Amino acid sequence: MASRILTPEARLENIKALALAAGITPEQAAERLDGRVLCTFDCGDAAACEFYQELRPVLARTIEVHNAPDGGSYLVEMVIGDVQPLGLAPAVFARLTPDGCCFASQPVAAHSASPAHRALSVVAACYGAGVAVYRAVGEGIPNPPPDHLEIRYDDILPDRGVLEEPVDLGVTHLAGAGAIGNGFLWAARHVELLGKLIVCDDDVVSSGNLQRQVWFDEDDTKDPKSPTLCQKAQPYIPGCELKPEPMRLQDLPSRSGAWLRRLIVAVDSRRARRELQAELPAEVIDASTTDIREVVVHYNDAFSGLACLGCLYKADEKEASQDQIIADHLGVSVDDVKASRISPAAAAAIVRKHPHIDPASIEGQAFDSLYKTLCATGKLHASVGKQVVAPFAFVSVLAGTLLLFEVVTRLARPELVKTNEWHVSPWREPFNRGRRTRLRFADCECCGDSVRARALRDLRAKLWAPKESDQISCTA
Repeated sequence: MASRILTPEARLENIKALALAAGITPEQAAERLDGRVLCTFDCGDAAACEFYQELRPVLARTIEVHNAPDGGSYLVEMVIGDVQPLGLAPAVFARLTPDGCCFASQPVAAHSASPAHRALSVVAACYGAGVAVYRAVGEGIPNPPPDHLEIRYDDILPDRGVLEEPVDLGVTHLAGAGAIGNGFLWAARHVELLGKLIVCDDDVVSSGNLQRQVWFDEDDTKDPKSPTLCQKAQPYIPGCELKPEPMRLQDLPSRSGAWLRRLIVAVDSRRARRELQAELPAEVIDASTTDIREVVVHYNDAFSGLACLGCLYKADEKEASQDQIIADHLGVSVDDVKASRISPAAAAAIVRKHPHIDPASIEGQAFDSLYKTLCATGKLHASVGKQVVAPFAFVSVLAGTLLLFEVVTRLARPELVKTNEWHVSPWREPFNRGRRTRLRFADCECCGDSVRARALRDLRAKLWAPKESDQISCTA
Protein backbone atom coordinates (compact mmCIF):
# COMPACT_ATOMS: atom_id res chain seq x y z
CA MET A 1 0.00 0.00 0.00
CA ALA A 2 2.67 2.52 1.01
CA SER A 3 4.44 2.34 -2.36
CA ARG A 4 1.22 3.48 -4.09
CA ILE A 5 0.65 6.28 -1.59
CA LEU A 6 3.95 7.75 -0.40
CA THR A 7 5.16 9.09 -3.74
CA PRO A 8 8.12 11.50 -3.67
CA GLU A 9 5.69 14.44 -3.72
CA ALA A 10 3.58 12.97 -0.89
CA ARG A 11 6.73 12.34 1.15
CA LEU A 12 7.84 15.93 0.58
CA GLU A 13 4.52 17.20 1.98
CA ASN A 14 5.11 15.15 5.15
CA ILE A 15 8.70 16.34 5.37
CA LYS A 16 7.65 20.00 5.17
CA ALA A 17 4.95 19.53 7.81
CA LEU A 18 7.30 17.77 10.23
CA ALA A 19 10.19 20.17 9.63
CA LEU A 20 8.05 23.22 10.33
CA ALA A 21 6.29 21.70 13.36
CA ALA A 22 9.42 20.31 15.04
CA GLY A 23 11.73 23.19 14.12
CA ILE A 24 14.19 20.97 12.26
CA THR A 25 15.65 21.00 8.77
CA PRO A 26 13.91 19.21 5.90
CA GLU A 27 16.89 16.85 5.74
CA GLN A 28 16.44 15.91 9.39
CA ALA A 29 12.69 15.47 8.88
CA ALA A 30 13.28 13.23 5.86
CA GLU A 31 15.67 11.07 7.87
CA ARG A 32 13.12 10.66 10.67
CA LEU A 33 10.29 9.78 8.30
CA ASP A 34 12.35 6.99 6.76
CA GLY A 35 11.64 5.01 9.94
CA ARG A 36 8.88 2.45 10.54
CA VAL A 37 6.16 1.63 13.07
CA LEU A 38 5.34 -1.92 14.21
CA CYS A 39 1.81 -2.81 15.37
CA THR A 40 1.51 -5.87 17.64
CA PHE A 41 -1.94 -7.29 18.45
CA ASP A 42 -3.90 -10.53 18.88
CA CYS A 43 -5.74 -11.46 15.68
CA GLY A 44 -8.48 -12.98 17.84
CA ASP A 45 -9.16 -9.65 19.54
CA ALA A 46 -12.03 -8.04 17.59
CA ALA A 47 -11.49 -4.53 18.98
CA ALA A 48 -7.75 -4.64 18.28
CA CYS A 49 -8.31 -5.89 14.73
CA GLU A 50 -10.86 -3.19 13.93
CA PHE A 51 -8.59 -0.51 15.40
CA TYR A 52 -5.66 -1.68 13.30
CA GLN A 53 -7.80 -1.83 10.15
CA GLU A 54 -8.68 1.83 10.67
CA LEU A 55 -5.21 2.86 11.85
CA ARG A 56 -3.09 1.47 9.05
CA PRO A 57 -4.57 3.35 6.05
CA VAL A 58 -4.30 6.63 7.97
CA LEU A 59 -0.88 6.20 9.59
CA ALA A 60 0.67 4.71 6.44
CA ARG A 61 0.25 8.05 4.68
CA THR A 62 2.83 9.50 7.05
CA ILE A 63 5.17 6.65 7.97
CA GLU A 64 5.58 2.99 6.99
CA VAL A 65 3.50 0.57 9.10
CA HIS A 66 4.01 -3.19 9.65
CA ASN A 67 1.88 -5.71 11.54
CA ALA A 68 4.68 -8.28 11.81
CA PRO A 69 8.45 -7.89 12.19
CA ASP A 70 10.60 -8.51 9.13
CA GLY A 71 14.05 -8.36 10.73
CA GLY A 72 14.44 -4.62 10.22
CA SER A 73 14.38 -1.85 12.82
CA TYR A 74 11.40 0.11 14.11
CA LEU A 75 11.02 3.47 15.80
CA VAL A 76 7.90 2.59 17.81
CA GLU A 77 5.94 -0.56 18.63
CA MET A 78 2.22 0.06 19.09
CA VAL A 79 0.93 -2.70 21.36
CA ILE A 80 -2.83 -2.98 20.82
CA GLY A 81 -4.85 -4.78 23.50
CA ASP A 82 -3.76 -7.41 25.98
CA VAL A 83 -0.61 -8.74 24.29
CA GLN A 84 3.04 -8.61 25.23
CA PRO A 85 5.30 -6.25 23.30
CA LEU A 86 7.97 -7.87 21.16
CA GLY A 87 10.54 -5.44 22.53
CA LEU A 88 11.83 -4.31 19.15
CA ALA A 89 11.23 -0.60 19.82
CA PRO A 90 9.89 1.71 22.55
CA ALA A 91 6.28 0.69 23.15
CA VAL A 92 3.02 2.63 23.04
CA PHE A 93 0.21 0.64 24.67
CA ALA A 94 -3.21 1.12 23.07
CA ARG A 95 -6.16 0.14 25.23
CA LEU A 96 -9.66 0.12 23.72
CA THR A 97 -13.17 -0.09 25.17
CA PRO A 98 -16.63 0.61 23.68
CA ASP A 99 -16.55 3.95 25.56
CA GLY A 100 -13.10 5.25 24.69
CA CYS A 101 -9.44 4.59 24.07
CA CYS A 102 -6.13 5.44 25.69
CA PHE A 103 -2.49 5.45 24.64
CA ALA A 104 0.36 5.32 27.15
CA SER A 105 3.94 4.22 27.67
CA GLN A 106 2.72 1.68 30.27
CA PRO A 107 -0.31 -0.68 30.08
CA VAL A 108 -2.21 1.01 32.92
CA ALA A 109 -5.77 0.94 31.52
CA ALA A 110 -8.23 -1.89 31.03
CA HIS A 111 -8.84 -3.27 27.54
CA SER A 112 -12.03 -4.77 26.13
CA ALA A 113 -12.16 -7.02 23.10
CA SER A 114 -15.70 -5.75 22.40
CA PRO A 115 -15.30 -3.20 19.59
CA ALA A 116 -16.60 0.34 19.73
CA HIS A 117 -18.88 1.53 16.96
CA ARG A 118 -16.74 1.46 13.82
CA ALA A 119 -17.07 5.22 13.27
CA LEU A 120 -15.62 5.73 16.75
CA SER A 121 -12.80 3.36 15.83
CA VAL A 122 -11.89 5.92 13.15
CA VAL A 123 -11.58 8.53 15.91
CA ALA A 124 -9.42 6.17 17.96
CA ALA A 125 -7.25 5.47 14.92
CA CYS A 126 -6.69 9.19 14.30
CA TYR A 127 -5.57 9.83 17.88
CA GLY A 128 -3.51 6.63 17.87
CA ALA A 129 -1.80 7.74 14.65
CA GLY A 130 -0.99 11.09 16.25
CA VAL A 131 0.61 9.38 19.24
CA ALA A 132 2.57 7.02 16.98
CA VAL A 133 3.80 9.87 14.79
CA TYR A 134 4.89 11.91 17.79
CA ARG A 135 6.66 9.02 19.55
CA ALA A 136 8.34 7.88 16.32
CA VAL A 137 9.41 11.14 14.66
CA GLY A 138 7.85 14.11 16.43
CA GLU A 139 10.40 15.23 19.01
CA GLY A 140 10.19 19.01 19.16
CA ILE A 141 6.52 19.31 18.16
CA PRO A 142 4.88 21.85 20.52
CA ASN A 143 1.96 20.80 22.74
CA PRO A 144 2.52 17.07 22.08
CA PRO A 145 0.27 14.27 23.33
CA PRO A 146 0.72 13.50 27.05
CA ASP A 147 2.35 10.30 28.24
CA HIS A 148 -1.15 9.02 29.00
CA LEU A 149 -3.74 10.17 26.43
CA GLU A 150 -7.32 9.12 27.14
CA ILE A 151 -10.16 9.84 24.73
CA ARG A 152 -13.73 9.44 25.98
CA TYR A 153 -16.23 9.15 23.16
CA ASP A 154 -18.91 10.98 25.16
CA ASP A 155 -16.67 14.06 24.98
CA ILE A 156 -16.79 13.84 21.19
CA LEU A 157 -20.38 12.83 20.48
CA PRO A 158 -23.19 13.94 22.80
CA ASP A 159 -25.39 10.96 21.85
CA ARG A 160 -23.66 7.95 20.35
CA GLY A 161 -27.06 6.53 19.45
CA VAL A 162 -27.11 8.72 16.31
CA LEU A 163 -24.48 6.42 14.81
CA GLU A 164 -26.96 3.53 14.89
CA GLU A 165 -29.81 5.34 13.13
CA PRO A 166 -30.46 6.13 9.46
CA VAL A 167 -29.86 9.84 8.82
CA ASP A 168 -31.53 11.45 5.81
CA LEU A 169 -29.48 14.22 4.22
CA GLY A 170 -32.29 15.17 1.85
CA VAL A 171 -30.45 17.01 -0.92
CA THR A 172 -27.18 18.25 0.55
CA HIS A 173 -24.14 19.76 -1.18
CA LEU A 174 -20.56 18.98 -0.17
CA ALA A 175 -18.06 21.63 -1.28
CA GLY A 176 -14.59 20.09 -1.47
CA ALA A 177 -13.43 16.57 -2.35
CA GLY A 178 -9.96 17.05 -0.88
CA ALA A 179 -8.52 15.94 2.44
CA ILE A 180 -11.47 16.78 4.72
CA GLY A 181 -14.04 15.71 2.13
CA ASN A 182 -12.17 12.40 1.88
CA GLY A 183 -12.21 12.09 5.66
CA PHE A 184 -15.95 12.83 5.80
CA LEU A 185 -16.82 9.99 3.41
CA TRP A 186 -14.19 7.72 4.98
CA ALA A 187 -16.03 7.90 8.31
CA ALA A 188 -19.41 7.76 6.54
CA ARG A 189 -18.68 4.13 5.58
CA HIS A 190 -19.78 3.27 9.11
CA VAL A 191 -23.11 5.12 9.37
CA GLU A 192 -26.33 4.85 7.38
CA LEU A 193 -26.72 7.98 5.31
CA LEU A 194 -29.79 8.41 3.11
CA GLY A 195 -30.74 10.99 0.50
CA LYS A 196 -28.47 12.67 -2.02
CA LEU A 197 -25.05 14.24 -1.55
CA ILE A 198 -23.81 16.43 -4.40
CA VAL A 199 -20.00 16.56 -4.25
CA CYS A 200 -18.49 19.66 -5.88
CA ASP A 201 -14.80 20.12 -6.67
CA ASP A 202 -13.12 21.33 -9.85
CA ASP A 203 -9.63 20.09 -8.95
CA VAL A 204 -7.73 16.94 -9.96
CA VAL A 205 -5.82 14.50 -7.77
CA SER A 206 -2.13 15.36 -7.60
CA SER A 207 0.68 13.21 -6.33
CA GLY A 208 1.16 15.48 -3.32
CA ASN A 209 -2.49 14.97 -2.33
CA LEU A 210 -1.82 11.30 -1.51
CA GLN A 211 -0.18 12.32 1.77
CA ARG A 212 -3.58 13.15 3.29
CA GLN A 213 -6.49 12.29 0.95
CA VAL A 214 -7.33 8.87 2.27
CA TRP A 215 -9.45 7.47 -0.59
CA PHE A 216 -6.87 8.19 -3.32
CA ASP A 217 -3.75 6.35 -4.47
CA GLU A 218 -1.17 6.75 -7.20
CA ASP A 219 -3.49 5.36 -9.88
CA ASP A 220 -5.84 8.30 -9.32
CA THR A 221 -3.36 11.10 -10.06
CA LYS A 222 -4.58 13.58 -12.68
CA ASP A 223 -8.15 12.25 -12.36
CA PRO A 224 -10.89 14.68 -11.26
CA LYS A 225 -11.34 14.55 -7.50
CA SER A 226 -15.11 14.66 -7.28
CA PRO A 227 -15.99 11.75 -9.63
CA THR A 228 -13.07 9.70 -8.30
CA LEU A 229 -14.11 10.16 -4.67
CA CYS A 230 -17.78 9.40 -5.41
CA GLN A 231 -16.92 6.30 -7.42
CA LYS A 232 -14.69 4.92 -4.68
CA ALA A 233 -16.97 5.75 -1.75
CA GLN A 234 -20.38 4.91 -3.24
CA PRO A 235 -20.20 1.10 -2.70
CA TYR A 236 -19.65 1.72 1.03
CA ILE A 237 -22.53 4.22 1.33
CA PRO A 238 -25.30 2.47 -0.62
CA GLY A 239 -28.27 4.33 0.87
CA CYS A 240 -27.10 7.79 -0.17
CA GLU A 241 -26.61 8.81 -3.79
CA LEU A 242 -23.22 10.43 -4.27
CA LYS A 243 -23.49 12.74 -7.26
CA PRO A 244 -20.19 14.17 -8.52
CA GLU A 245 -19.97 17.66 -9.93
CA PRO A 246 -16.42 18.35 -11.20
CA MET A 247 -16.79 22.10 -10.76
CA ARG A 248 -16.97 24.67 -8.01
CA LEU A 249 -20.27 24.87 -6.21
CA GLN A 250 -20.44 28.54 -7.25
CA ASP A 251 -20.42 27.44 -10.92
CA LEU A 252 -23.26 24.91 -10.77
CA PRO A 253 -25.83 25.58 -13.51
CA SER A 254 -28.70 24.79 -11.10
CA ARG A 255 -28.10 27.90 -8.96
CA SER A 256 -31.44 29.69 -8.74
CA GLY A 257 -33.85 30.61 -5.96
CA ALA A 258 -33.47 28.87 -2.62
CA TRP A 259 -31.45 26.05 -4.12
CA LEU A 260 -28.83 25.61 -1.38
CA ARG A 261 -30.63 24.22 1.64
CA ARG A 262 -27.77 22.43 3.39
CA LEU A 263 -24.07 22.94 2.65
CA ILE A 264 -21.23 20.86 4.06
CA VAL A 265 -17.94 22.72 3.64
CA ALA A 266 -14.61 20.93 3.30
CA VAL A 267 -12.54 23.43 1.31
CA ASP A 268 -9.04 24.51 2.28
CA SER A 269 -8.93 28.30 2.23
CA ARG A 270 -10.46 31.22 4.10
CA ARG A 271 -11.43 33.03 0.90
CA ALA A 272 -13.18 29.94 -0.49
CA ARG A 273 -15.26 29.71 2.70
CA ARG A 274 -16.38 33.32 2.38
CA GLU A 275 -17.29 32.76 -1.26
CA LEU A 276 -19.40 29.74 -0.30
CA GLN A 277 -21.20 31.64 2.45
CA ALA A 278 -22.05 34.30 -0.12
CA GLU A 279 -24.11 31.68 -1.99
CA LEU A 280 -26.76 32.13 0.76
CA PRO A 281 -27.02 28.57 2.08
CA ALA A 282 -29.83 27.95 4.57
CA GLU A 283 -27.60 25.80 6.74
CA VAL A 284 -23.79 25.39 6.85
CA ILE A 285 -21.68 22.72 8.56
CA ASP A 286 -17.94 23.30 8.10
CA ALA A 287 -14.65 21.79 9.23
CA SER A 288 -11.15 23.18 8.82
CA THR A 289 -7.63 22.45 10.00
CA THR A 290 -4.90 24.78 11.20
CA ASP A 291 -1.96 22.87 9.69
CA ILE A 292 -1.27 20.03 12.20
CA ARG A 293 -2.32 21.94 15.32
CA GLU A 294 -6.08 22.12 15.41
CA VAL A 295 -9.42 21.08 13.93
CA VAL A 296 -12.30 23.58 13.94
CA VAL A 297 -15.92 22.53 13.37
CA HIS A 298 -18.46 25.30 12.68
CA TYR A 299 -22.22 25.61 12.18
CA ASN A 300 -24.52 28.44 11.11
CA ASP A 301 -27.99 28.81 9.66
CA ALA A 302 -30.16 31.49 8.07
CA PHE A 303 -32.60 31.64 10.96
CA SER A 304 -30.39 32.83 13.79
CA GLY A 305 -27.76 35.36 14.79
CA LEU A 306 -24.96 32.82 14.65
CA ALA A 307 -21.61 33.75 13.12
CA CYS A 308 -21.26 32.74 9.48
CA LEU A 309 -18.13 31.65 7.65
CA GLY A 310 -17.48 35.28 6.70
CA CYS A 311 -17.50 36.24 10.39
CA LEU A 312 -15.05 33.50 11.34
CA TYR A 313 -12.75 33.65 8.33
CA LYS A 314 -12.42 37.39 7.80
CA ALA A 315 -9.79 38.66 5.41
CA ASP A 316 -6.78 39.46 7.62
CA GLU A 317 -3.12 40.42 7.42
CA LYS A 318 -1.99 36.80 7.35
CA GLU A 319 -4.17 36.11 4.32
CA ALA A 320 -2.93 39.27 2.61
CA SER A 321 0.65 38.22 3.30
CA GLN A 322 0.00 34.77 1.84
CA ASP A 323 -1.59 36.36 -1.25
CA GLN A 324 1.59 38.40 -1.73
CA ILE A 325 3.78 35.31 -1.34
CA ILE A 326 1.75 33.41 -3.93
CA ALA A 327 1.78 36.37 -6.31
CA ASP A 328 5.57 36.79 -6.00
CA HIS A 329 6.28 33.11 -6.58
CA LEU A 330 3.91 32.70 -9.50
CA GLY A 331 4.75 36.00 -11.19
CA VAL A 332 1.28 37.57 -11.04
CA SER A 333 -0.31 40.48 -9.17
CA VAL A 334 -2.03 40.29 -5.80
CA ASP A 335 -5.27 41.34 -7.50
CA ASP A 336 -4.93 38.28 -9.74
CA VAL A 337 -4.60 36.04 -6.68
CA LYS A 338 -7.63 37.64 -5.01
CA ALA A 339 -9.69 36.66 -8.05
CA SER A 340 -9.13 33.04 -6.92
CA ARG A 341 -8.99 31.47 -10.38
CA ILE A 342 -6.26 31.68 -13.01
CA SER A 343 -7.36 33.69 -16.04
CA PRO A 344 -5.75 33.26 -19.51
CA ALA A 345 -3.74 36.46 -18.91
CA ALA A 346 -2.57 35.25 -15.50
CA ALA A 347 -1.68 31.85 -16.98
CA ALA A 348 0.50 33.58 -19.56
CA ALA A 349 2.26 35.55 -16.80
CA ILE A 350 2.87 32.39 -14.76
CA VAL A 351 4.37 30.61 -17.75
CA ARG A 352 6.79 33.48 -18.32
CA LYS A 353 8.21 32.80 -14.85
CA HIS A 354 7.74 29.01 -14.95
CA PRO A 355 8.28 27.92 -18.59
CA HIS A 356 7.81 24.22 -17.76
CA ILE A 357 4.07 24.80 -17.17
CA ASP A 358 1.52 24.36 -19.96
CA PRO A 359 -0.72 27.46 -19.79
CA ALA A 360 -3.81 25.56 -20.96
CA SER A 361 -3.43 23.12 -18.08
CA ILE A 362 -3.68 25.80 -15.39
CA GLU A 363 -6.39 28.10 -16.74
CA GLY A 364 -9.32 28.09 -14.34
CA GLN A 365 -7.29 26.44 -11.57
CA ALA A 366 -7.16 28.02 -8.12
CA PHE A 367 -3.99 30.04 -7.49
CA ASP A 368 -3.44 28.42 -4.09
CA SER A 369 -3.87 24.92 -5.57
CA LEU A 370 -1.20 25.57 -8.19
CA TYR A 371 1.07 27.08 -5.57
CA LYS A 372 0.70 24.05 -3.29
CA THR A 373 1.33 21.68 -6.21
CA LEU A 374 4.53 23.50 -7.17
CA CYS A 375 5.67 23.49 -3.54
CA ALA A 376 4.99 19.75 -3.31
CA THR A 377 7.00 18.99 -6.44
CA GLY A 378 9.91 21.15 -5.30
CA LYS A 379 9.47 23.61 -8.19
CA LEU A 380 9.28 26.52 -5.73
CA HIS A 381 12.22 27.06 -3.45
CA ALA A 382 10.76 29.29 -0.75
CA SER A 383 11.70 28.65 2.83
CA VAL A 384 9.59 26.04 4.60
CA GLY A 385 7.90 28.69 6.73
CA LYS A 386 6.62 30.49 3.63
CA GLN A 387 5.27 27.42 1.91
CA VAL A 388 1.78 26.03 2.29
CA VAL A 389 2.09 23.15 4.75
CA ALA A 390 -0.54 20.43 4.54
CA PRO A 391 -1.59 18.54 7.68
CA PHE A 392 -0.76 14.90 8.29
CA ALA A 393 -3.42 12.43 7.18
CA PHE A 394 -4.70 11.71 10.69
CA VAL A 395 -5.51 15.40 11.22
CA SER A 396 -7.56 15.61 8.01
CA VAL A 397 -9.38 12.33 8.66
CA LEU A 398 -10.20 13.44 12.20
CA ALA A 399 -11.57 16.73 10.81
CA GLY A 400 -13.73 14.86 8.31
CA THR A 401 -14.96 12.45 10.99
CA LEU A 402 -15.91 15.24 13.39
CA LEU A 403 -17.65 16.97 10.48
CA LEU A 404 -19.71 13.82 9.90
CA PHE A 405 -20.58 13.63 13.60
CA GLU A 406 -21.73 17.25 13.52
CA VAL A 407 -23.94 16.59 10.50
CA VAL A 408 -25.64 13.48 11.88
CA THR A 409 -26.13 15.08 15.31
CA ARG A 410 -27.59 18.27 13.84
CA LEU A 411 -30.06 16.23 11.79
CA ALA A 412 -30.95 13.56 14.34
CA ARG A 413 -30.58 15.39 17.69
CA PRO A 414 -30.48 19.16 17.05
CA GLU A 415 -31.55 19.92 20.61
CA LEU A 416 -28.32 18.41 21.96
CA VAL A 417 -25.99 20.88 20.23
CA LYS A 418 -25.76 24.09 22.25
CA THR A 419 -22.79 25.76 20.53
CA ASN A 420 -21.78 26.50 16.94
CA GLU A 421 -17.96 26.31 17.03
CA TRP A 422 -15.70 23.58 18.32
CA HIS A 423 -11.89 23.68 18.58
CA VAL A 424 -10.23 20.27 18.93
CA SER A 425 -6.56 19.32 19.19
CA PRO A 426 -5.66 16.19 17.21
CA TRP A 427 -2.92 15.54 19.78
CA ARG A 428 -4.80 15.91 23.09
CA GLU A 429 -8.11 15.16 24.78
CA PRO A 430 -11.11 17.15 23.54
CA PHE A 431 -12.47 19.48 26.21
CA ASN A 432 -15.84 21.18 26.59
CA ARG A 433 -14.11 24.54 26.82
CA GLY A 434 -13.28 24.08 23.15
CA ARG A 435 -16.99 24.48 22.37
CA ARG A 436 -18.15 28.07 21.87
CA THR A 437 -21.13 30.09 20.72
CA ARG A 438 -20.08 32.73 18.21
CA LEU A 439 -22.50 35.47 17.18
CA ARG A 440 -22.43 37.47 14.00
CA PHE A 441 -19.81 40.12 13.30
CA ALA A 442 -21.55 43.39 12.45
CA ASP A 443 -19.17 44.30 9.62
CA CYS A 444 -19.03 40.82 8.07
CA GLU A 445 -18.71 40.96 4.28
CA CYS A 446 -21.25 38.11 4.01
CA CYS A 447 -24.03 38.36 6.61
CA GLY A 448 -23.32 42.05 7.25
CA ASP A 449 -23.85 42.98 3.59
CA SER A 450 -27.25 44.72 3.26
CA VAL A 451 -28.00 43.40 -0.24
CA ARG A 452 -27.24 39.81 0.71
CA ALA A 453 -29.11 40.15 3.99
CA ARG A 454 -32.22 41.39 2.14
CA ALA A 455 -31.99 38.57 -0.40
CA LEU A 456 -31.62 36.04 2.41
CA ARG A 457 -34.68 37.44 4.20
CA ASP A 458 -36.72 37.17 1.01
CA LEU A 459 -35.64 33.59 0.40
CA ARG A 460 -36.26 32.69 4.00
CA ALA A 461 -39.77 34.12 3.94
CA LYS A 462 -40.76 32.53 0.63
CA LEU A 463 -39.13 29.13 0.57
CA TRP A 464 -37.02 28.37 3.61
CA ALA A 465 -39.40 29.06 6.48
CA PRO A 466 -38.86 26.08 8.78
CA LYS A 467 -41.85 23.83 9.39
CA GLU A 468 -42.49 21.79 12.51
CA SER A 469 -41.73 18.65 10.53
CA ASP A 470 -38.62 20.06 8.91
CA GLN A 471 -36.78 22.16 11.47
CA ILE A 472 -33.36 23.52 10.70
CA SER A 473 -31.67 23.68 14.06
CA CYS A 474 -30.99 27.02 15.72
CA THR A 475 -28.70 26.67 18.73
CA ALA A 476 -27.72 30.22 19.59
